[in-house]
Amino acid sequence: MVFCFGCVVGSFLNVVVWRLPRGESLLHPPSHCPLCGHGIRAWENIPIVSWLCLGGRCSACKAGISIRYPLGEAASGLLFWLIWFCALKRHLPLAVLPAYFYLTGALLAAAQIDRTHKIIPDAITLPGLLLAFCWSLALPTSRLALVAPDDPHSGAMLYNGLVDAMGEVGIALGQVPIAAAAVDCLLGAAVGFVLLAALGYAGKRLLPERLGREVMGFGDVKLLAMIGAFLGADACIYVLLAAAVAGFLAGACRRLLGQGGLLSAWPFGPFLAMAAYAWMAIGNYFFILMRGLH
Repeated sequence: MVFCFGCVVGSFLNVVVWRLPRGESLLHPPSHCPLCGHGIRAWENIPIVSWLCLGGRCSACKAGISIRYPLGEAASGLLFWLIWFCALKRHLPLAVLPAYFYLTGALLAAAQIDRTHKIIPDAITLPGLLLAFCWSLALPTSRLALVAPDDPHSGAMLYNGLVDAMGEVGIALGQVPIAAAAVDCLLGAAVGFVLLAALGYAGKRLLPERLGREVMGFGDVKLLAMIGAFLGADACIYVLLAAAVAGFLAGACRRLLGQGGLLSAWPFGPFLAMAAYAWMAIGNYFFILMRGLH
């Protein structure tokens, strides 16, 4: 059931990925063939199944329909199922799932748009920041379950460190769930924003002549801020490190294949998204492992 729901969301995300970079409305006109304008009927819009039944072609003009559409739907379904399954295994409150599902879809759309157009639209990240804050205020206990000090798998180190540093004010803050959840959300967004903005500024100062372009797009900065707003400050550190390692390895593979160097242009959004999915799936086992090594 969760997989099917994810596939339906993925079908809508296909519309987002196609229309948003082009400045088109997501609601009007209804889904249609971009070549002949044929309106897609209900039975032609069933995720994955319709593409297979139509043989990957428009029923009117017989133009080919890219395989990226069913692949996007399947990827969304699998990600939704994975996030749901891991949340159950970690005994997270069910109220966490709507936020996780929204973030999953937003990251999938942002990653696909960044990969194709080298941009991450504000229409994805800014509403995400607002929704993360609203979720924290509306369901503070669910939000705080992600930073529970007694849970070794929660992303709690930076948040709890801040509370401890605040002394009596921090203790009082912890007794007001709405305030504590709001602080955690804002702290996560701030850490994500500052980390990637500082990295981009450093790269701009150190490597401008060699690259001849911006080192880090501001869309990536806002994307990590959105991730932090949903998942907390600790998640930002893991996501940035994991995305940087994955990006470096991908760049090295491209160089070995003769498709560019380590410093060639490479969208960072997909790597941030993949690292965020890993965090949602496993919690902060990364930090637990690092503490164990010491």
